[in-house]
Amino acid sequence: MRAFIGIGMQTEIIEKIYEFQSMLREYTVEGKWTNKENFHITLKFLGEIQPEIVPQIEEAVKKATKGIKPFYLRFSEVGFFKGNKNIRVLWLGTEESKPLNVLHANIEDELYKIGFPKEERKFTSHITIARDIKLKIGIEEANKLFSQIEKKDIPVKEISLYESAVIEGKRKYIPVFTVPLK
Repeated sequence: MRAFIGIGMQTEIIEKIYEFQSMLREYTVEGKWTNKENFHITLKFLGEIQPEIVPQIEEAVKKATKGIKPFYLRFSEVGFFKGNKNIRVLWLGTEESKPLNVLHANIEDELYKIGFPKEERKFTSHITIARDIKLKIGIEEANKLFSQIEKKDIPVKEISLYESAVIEGKRKYIPVFTVPLK
């Protein structure tokens, strides 16, 4: 199964992100929008894994979360990862967070111990809202639109292993297990 470890979003947060996504659609030439039920923050992409390794991953995640209490993230800005001729990924970023950085580093370390390579790119906490997108406006204007949305802090109370599956032609992220922060 194709899998990743991530932070899910509560309904209230999902609705705010979707509100912004809907506003931005008016300023878009083309692109693929993330389904609102798939909004999340990826902590570690695992790729294709065998189901038999899930218990080891769960144990590693439990070790990685030990001593990390629930915390909140704040939205920062609209950002993007470049593609060849367009924006490959359009995202909403979160402010720098020490608990998130510690959690991410712990997950990298614990999963490395069971055979997953460490990510070489710098961790950028973000929620993907669109892919392969061409906007009629610049990122500065997108950020001005984003500033019009009432923002709620994102509670981080648990992390999950998600399976990324295509069901009835749509990408779905299905929680496999969830580990609460205590």
